[in-house]
Amino acid sequence: MDVAARADDVTGGVAVRYAAWRVPFDADDFREYFAHAPAALALRECVRLRALRALSMPAPVLDVGCGDGLFARLAFPDRVVWGVDVSAREVDRARRSTAYRTVVHGSICEVELPDGYFRSALANCSLEHISDVEAALRTIARALVPGAPFVAIVPLPDWTHQLAVHRLLSRAGLAAVARAYAAALDRTFAHVHMDDEFGWRRRLHAAGFDVERVVGLVGADEGFAFDVLLPPSGMAWLTKRLTGRWVWMPAIRRRLAPWIGRSVQALVRHAPDGAAPEHGELLIVARRVGSPPP
Repeated sequence: MDVAARADDVTGGVAVRYAAWRVPFDADDFREYFAHAPAALALRECVRLRALRALSMPAPVLDVGCGDGLFARLAFPDRVVWGVDVSAREVDRARRSTAYRTVVHGSICEVELPDGYFRSALANCSLEHISDVEAALRTIARALVPGAPFVAIVPLPDWTHQLAVHRLLSRAGLAAVARAYAAALDRTFAHVHMDDEFGWRRRLHAAGFDVERVVGLVGADEGFAFDVLLPPSGMAWLTKRLTGRWVWMPAIRRRLAPWIGRSVQALVRHAPDGAAPEHGELLIVARRVGSPPP
């Protein structure tokens, strides 16, 4: 894994070393993801998955916003994992997967979890969808043993500035249209909280966490490729809304995955240069300290 350090950022007199991980996705991961999800989503999830594997996540693991369980099945194949999700349809699919020992249906702000039980926790692009994110973070903190790591993956406020359409519109001088496109995507993906690094640091600290590390994920080239892949992935988004699953015939898609994966890698490699954020997401590693606020 190639780690490229950036210049220090300073807030409140504290210098924070910031880095961006260049994480090429793994062909085997892409094959498994593409069998069950559209190419655009598979690309981003595989980048997140490979980054997460570089971290220590001892069991039992709490997966917040677990979805259908595909990510956890690939990330934690030999560990005890509990999942929590507000969607009854996703919980049903997660329970039928092999990813979890226990799946809890409900909002992470309100569910009852055993205090001080989990030795690590993950929120993979779920915190930004939760209205009362402070209550969610307090629930997670109470469920962790002191010193346990909590990994949160969240989009940055300007993540859409990486995307092909936004970059094309901006270069054409259509800044207002570019902003409208960005706002439409945030509404489509139900993004409620779009904080920068220091906003998430403040939220986590208030909930009883110390932030150890913050790194950038999803480079500008991957963000560009994601946007190019969105239109052909559109049918999968519609299928998901209607049936609860992204795709049909996963066995056939698994056979096609090596060719599709090579095409996606080529698209990432040949993304045009331009003024775009060098990463679209943050991976934040925090630890539960002491007793969390009530």
